[in-house]
Order: sequence, then C-alpha cells, then structure tokens
Amino acid sequence: GRDKLPVFAETHEGFDASVFIAGEAIRYMIWQRGGFKLLLSGPAKICEVLKEAFSPTGKYAFEATTMPKIYKKPWIVGIVSEKELPANKDVPVICGKEATGCRIAFDLGKSDVKCVAVKDGEVIDSAETEWDVTN
Repeated sequence: GRDKLPVFAETHEGFDASVFIAGEAIRYMIWQRGGFKLLLSGPAKICEVLKEAFSPTGKYAFEATTMPKIYKKPWIVGIVSEKELPANKDVPVICGKEATGCRIAFDLGKSDVKCVAVKDGEVIDSAETEWDVTN
C-alpha cells in the first residue's frame, strides 16, 4: 500500500512531530497490510530519520525484526524518488454483505458502551450502558 503525508520542513519546530506521525502511520500500515519492504520518498532528512527508525536497531526494531520472520524475506528499507515508487496495488474489498453465523459487536463511545449479539442476522441480545469517561 501507499500513502502520502504532509510534513514540516526540517527547520520547522514541528519537524519532530512529522517524524513521529509518519513513523506511527507506517507502523500501522505494516501491521494492517504486512510487507517486507519499505520504500520512502520525500524530503531527504525525514526519509533518513525514518530509515534509521525502521532498522533492526531503531525505534521500530520490533517491526524490522518480525516482518522477515513472517515473510521469510530480508527486511528492506530504501529511499527512492517519487517516480521510482511502484504503482499502488490496493484493491478495495467489499465485506459485511453476509450476516450468517454468530457475531458480537462492541462500541466503546465517549458517553456510553454498546454491545450486541447477532445470530444469522437476528439480534439475540443487546445492551447500552451510559458512562462518564471523565471519571
């Protein structure tokens, strides 16, 4: 998968925040989609910092050392130009059209908690409990 993220210039006071947000977004995508290769493109400094962070000795060492075990391929982090990035291969998947079997759903909201049990599309039980998140 591919994504874009606006970032602050390395001379801006928000640069470290850009590095943090980019690193966390990348980590999320790695666990969401999987992969053994991370290609970075953008301002040189942030790419260098993120390349180090996703190394086996960096902040995201767990991801860098776990993904090769999963994919049985070496972990690769590279810095490339935007033109060198491969085409996006995300394919939308339609799900949720079939409601057979047993399901539970849980929604932890700001002011309440909802839980529902469904069997073959029929609600078996549901509950809603108000709560004050500030307590």
